[in-house]
Amino acid sequence: MRKFVISTMVGILVVLLGSTLVLAQTQTKKPAQGQTSSASSSGAVAIGVVDINKIFDAHPNTAKIAELEKKIAEEFQKRQQELNEKGKGKTREEVQKLEEEMNAAWAPVRDEMLKERQALIEERYGDVISAIRKVAESMKLALVIRSALRIPVNQKEVLEMPLVLYGGVDITDQVIQELQNIVAAKEKK
Repeated sequence: MRKFVISTMVGILVVLLGSTLVLAQTQTKKPAQGQTSSASSSGAVAIGVVDINKIFDAHPNTAKIAELEKKIAEEFQKRQQELNEKGKGKTREEVQKLEEEMNAAWAPVRDEMLKERQALIEERYGDVISAIRKVAESMKLALVIRSALRIPVNQKEVLEMPLVLYGGVDITDQVIQELQNIVAAKEKK
């Protein structure tokens, strides 16, 4: 498993480096009149890196999602305790019938909470992508990639290994600022 993960990461790095080289070759050509080149004067391709976890944590929906997930778990636990109490002294069939009735009553509430959670996740993702795109375009970056990627070493341990070992412009703080602008603009509407 570990060899597979490492070979996959090496493959990803090779593809990224190859893409960067292709971009560098195409970007070093002179831009057409009226266009600007995204490469610096040295001919290098401008690459941005972001700490995507830090950006997601900065979005207000992250706290709302965590709160909603906690609420769902608490409600589930409460209903499980209620089932345990009501099921004392009953036959297996009676407990199963009671559980089915309680699940039928809980399903619409749970589904609505899960739908709200999914909407928050989708909104957060859209806002993050919009902020990254806006900052990348304003800085004329040719590529933006994650600065870190989680690689499982074994079932009990997760090793944080950076995807970018050298170079790139860290735009995380600019993206967070733009994200705050996007969220503030939505709240004004």
